[in-house]
Amino acid sequence: MKEAVRDRNIAPERMELLITIVEQRRAIYYNTLIQSMGVNYQLVAKAHGTATSDLLDALGLSASEKAVIFSVVRKDRLKELTEVLEEKFRTIRGGKGVAVAVPMTSVIGRLAYGFLANERALS
Repeated sequence: MKEAVRDRNIAPERMELLITIVEQRRAIYYNTLIQSMGVNYQLVAKAHGTATSDLLDALGLSASEKAVIFSVVRKDRLKELTEVLEEKFRTIRGGKGVAVAVPMTSVIGRLAYGFLANERALS
């Protein structure tokens, strides 16, 4: 019983909001890729970029419609996930994108945290 009480007092792993911007036609691929790496919660939104065509050409990007994928990720999984995304952005034809992580300073409740962190043991 003492171990169970002690486990509840251990601070959980921090969470980050990973924001990934990709071409809309690649959104399902990246959404599935991120989910396969243990991410339980994602939201995909359609977007339209505002960059000029000159800037897009200089960056090697097209002016197509974009998708923004918001993913809640455990901080200890973030490095591996961003490395995989970086590799896919480099190697997939038409698969370029941008990803940035923003720390989340609080998550409400143990059950919500357990779901977002993909920890089935928390309940």
